[in-house]
Amino acid sequence: MGKSDAPGPWASRPADRPRDELPKISVIGGTGRMGVHLCAAWAEAGYTVTMCSRSKGKAQEIVNELLAGKGYQRRVTGLNAGQGDYCVPPCDAKDWRLKAGDNGTAAEADLIVLGTMYEKAWPILEEIAPIIRGKGKKILDMTNPFMARPDGFGAGLPKEGPQAGILIHKSRLDDPTCQWVGAYKHVLWTLILPTGPKNPGRPDIEVFGDPGAVSDVVELIYRHGWRPIVRGALEVAPDYEGGKISFGKLWHNIRKECMQGEKLSVGW
Repeated sequence: MGKSDAPGPWASRPADRPRDELPKISVIGGTGRMGVHLCAAWAEAGYTVTMCSRSKGKAQEIVNELLAGKGYQRRVTGLNAGQGDYCVPPCDAKDWRLKAGDNGTAAEADLIVLGTMYEKAWPILEEIAPIIRGKGKKILDMTNPFMARPDGFGAGLPKEGPQAGILIHKSRLDDPTCQWVGAYKHVLWTLILPTGPKNPGRPDIEVFGDPGAVSDVVELIYRHGWRPIVRGALEVAPDYEGGKISFGKLWHNIRKECMQGEKLSVGW
């Protein structure tokens, strides 16, 4: 096992595996802003990624643009002073294993990513549930029940029952062979580039969940240039699911930064 880039709370970095040994990823909500950025990032990191949407045609249009090298800049080092960390040429995507699919295609992956708004995630997952139950799938739940929006999404959770969206999704799927992991819940889409965080000074991402799925996501995070901090198993989900940024949360993050060196990406 490797180590993280600096001493501190970060999970150990696993040894790099050949790309053919990496789990295949599908992203439900892949044509959304967050989904597009993550599909590109994970393809750049060597994964086989399927961008899923209600319409495969919509996903295919975006995939075609990404594979043509549109939309991103490749990060380079050693530029002349004042030029910054990014150069003009787009990412070379010729080696990306990135394809399009509809939501049903998501069932074929090893790691299924819920990248939609919370309220839309279960209806889609319910459609493929008969196909994936008992198959030992891993699900990365990035949904945020508490991110209120003007259109009514993000209203939160009922007071009765689990106080975390990932726990509700796990209960509804009711598949003991499935492993769940939460991550990327505080990372804005604008911060994600194929080569890593747009703000390299804040590369840390919180992770929690079942050990096997956590292990895969820890590797995933490291491979595309970020650093994972594992907070615990699924029972900690109510404490680490995303929500509105508040003074209390910012102060807590500042304390963690000063005391343990954490550099969480929570919107800046």
